[in-house]
Amino acid sequence: MLKINYLISGGIITNYNCSSKCRHCVYASSPGWPKDYMTASVADEVFSLLKKLGCHTVHIGGGEPLLRLEKLIPVLESAARNNIGIDYIETNASWFKDEQSAVHVLKELMGHNVHTLLISIDPFHNEYIPFCKVKGLMEACSRVNMGVFPWLMEFWSDLASMDDKKPHSLEEYSRRFGKNYIISLPSRYGLNLRGRALETYKPMMRKDSYERIVKRSAPCRLLSGVHHFHVDLYGNFIPQSCSGLSIKFSELFKGADPDKYPVFYRLETAGIKGLADLAVQEYGYKPKPQYAGQCDLCQDIRSFLALEVEEAFPDLQPAGFYRFI
Repeated sequence: MLKINYLISGGIITNYNCSSKCRHCVYASSPGWPKDYMTASVADEVFSLLKKLGCHTVHIGGGEPLLRLEKLIPVLESAARNNIGIDYIETNASWFKDEQSAVHVLKELMGHNVHTLLISIDPFHNEYIPFCKVKGLMEACSRVNMGVFPWLMEFWSDLASMDDKKPHSLEEYSRRFGKNYIISLPSRYGLNLRGRALETYKPMMRKDSYERIVKRSAPCRLLSGVHHFHVDLYGNFIPQSCSGLSIKFSELFKGADPDKYPVFYRLETAGIKGLADLAVQEYGYKPKPQYAGQCDLCQDIRSFLALEVEEAFPDLQPAGFYRFI
């Protein structure tokens, strides 16, 4: 059985729909996603299971969770009913219009036991969101004593050097700060190179042969990690930012059937070789000569299985990850 007995720290993905399509997004969020939102009933089930597994606080992210405040409030009410604390809510500040309306939103959040916002401050988000919105939201937070977790202040001076009334592309930053600017961002940001972030950066990464990658295969321990997991609006458990790969949280709690989740099971027990053998021998996957490491190979195989094979794979969810990446 695939089973988790306890969890320590993680987050809730309330929606994948987003106001931007950032090049670094691990979860491939974008405006193209359906405007689905976590319901109160799903939230109750998820928070109840988290409590049983020893996880007493979570953060909330997306997509952009604050695009629809009326949909977020029932999730916060569910957290309170189940005695789950909210560490912070992640936001890109795109919804900010003026201080008065922002203060109204912030007071509503504070009335539901939310006392910190993680506000994105980086060139990736600045491709879509003017920096003036970020600064305006931070000022509104200061006015009502809402805590701010800025991610990351290191980029403040970079963004401040540009016109804050409009978005700026990464290429504009490269022209200002030098040709190595874009390639330096993952280490400065602490970026997890999976999802759309991997697609963005793999042309710049060193390649290795398929044979060498498979030869070094080992069980993927990230899949059973208890830190920085996520549970999404569909009730999918997503391990340690390994986006596009999941198991129904309710089944993982009880013990999920490996036969139902062959991708997850192969990776957890045999690593990338196990998944590659499955894809090549049973579904006709044709390996490329080179990949930017085992995560690139894994994501390529999973995309093939999700988009090119008629069979539905319960562990390659949500399906939108592969469509909107």
